[in-house]
Amino acid sequence: MATQSKSNKGKTEKAAPAPVAKAPAKPVTAAPAAGKAYQPTEEEIQTRAFELYVSEGCKEGSDLENWLRAEKELLARGSR
Repeated sequence: MATQSKSNKGKTEKAAPAPVAKAPAKPVTAAPAAGKAYQPTEEEIQTRAFELYVSEGCKEGSDLENWLRAEKELLARGSR
């Protein structure tokens, strides 16, 4: 008969939280589903706006303009 040398009475062990898997990012060139209007994700717009920011020499103060331009470009690309 096996015996334990230490008692675990009254002690509870907490399990480590399970890791959360992130969904893969959708490609910017994704085609819209049949019958549905393409709507770019916030991440897609953010990425394109950053590309515009860098391409314009990291000019400060144009974040809103870059965001709106990026959104417009992605919407136009998706409606083809």
